[in-house]
Amino acid sequence: MIKIVTKLVSLFAICSLLYVLPLEAKVTGACSNCHTMHSSQSSAPQEWTEKGWIPGTANPALLVATCIGCHSSTTAGTILYGNTPIVLNTLTPTAPLAGGNFYFITPDNATGHANGHNIAGIDVADVTLGFIPPGGTSLGSQLRCSGTYGCHGHNGRQSGDSAVEDETQAIKGAHHGDDTPPLEGSLTDVARNYRFLLGIKGTEDDDWEQDNTNTSHNEYKGSTSSATDTISYLCAECHGKFHTWVGGPSEVGTASPWLRHPTDIALKLTGEYSAYTIYDMTAPVARPEDNYTGDPTNVRPGTDILMCLSCHRAHASPFFKMVRWDYKSSNLSEALSGCNVCHTSKN
Repeated sequence: MIKIVTKLVSLFAICSLLYVLPLEAKVTGACSNCHTMHSSQSSAPQEWTEKGWIPGTANPALLVATCIGCHSSTTAGTILYGNTPIVLNTLTPTAPLAGGNFYFITPDNATGHANGHNIAGIDVADVTLGFIPPGGTSLGSQLRCSGTYGCHGHNGRQSGDSAVEDETQAIKGAHHGDDTPPLEGSLTDVARNYRFLLGIKGTEDDDWEQDNTNTSHNEYKGSTSSATDTISYLCAECHGKFHTWVGGPSEVGTASPWLRHPTDIALKLTGEYSAYTIYDMTAPVARPEDNYTGDPTNVRPGTDILMCLSCHRAHASPFFKMVRWDYKSSNLSEALSGCNVCHTSKN
């Protein structure tokens, strides 16, 4: 952990000297904000480490830092350097973004390693599961941000896509691309996907839900059929047994009694579910539309869809298994605080 913090301090020192470090799509500004000119001193290749610039192998694309380095901070802020989303803080984040924050899996801050995805360079691989995602098969290597062993960019898990092992090459061009909505889920242009997740559609909130308000939030694509462009399908690429269309009905069930909590089914129009009509940030829903443009505060029972992110964060959370609320709490109202958003009679 000391090594990780030291590295983040060094990277933060570099990034804080930059005028702006905008690493979202369609980057503007000087090239030197993100890249070095030669990445060398005295004719020797250099790389930035916790010891500063030292002889070594340059970062791909002559970047000044890695994915983790540029999207990390030693402060508690979660949007920094102009407009860069921070997904790993070394202090408790004051306003975690929609995906959560890897702070909650770093060894000094988590009660174990089950609060989030165990990304290489941030945390060790899960001591029980190793490289095997729950409900899936072995990745063959520890999870990374992007590429063959990651979620973003070309990971080869969509039909028609070829995996790219290097994290930077896997999202090549995306930060310079045009992410103007609507995003069509392109398999060739990474920028044309929701949050650089290949093949996935949706509408991106400009502040990554930092303000945590139901008047302005991400709109996730959902489906009640075997569509491959939904956020739940993205999760199912690794966690297939938790997903009806990838793992098969035998792994989830088709009706009560369910074997696992269902995903990619419509919120029921009858009974207790019909009362969930105001969008709740604790338990969001997905939309069947590719790019929903309706009232963001509305939920439509019978139309809107349950998804993996209705209960979980994508990166990490303060709670067991990345759940959005403390469902293991000894305080009953806290334990039910997310469940009863949909199950409105359970309060």
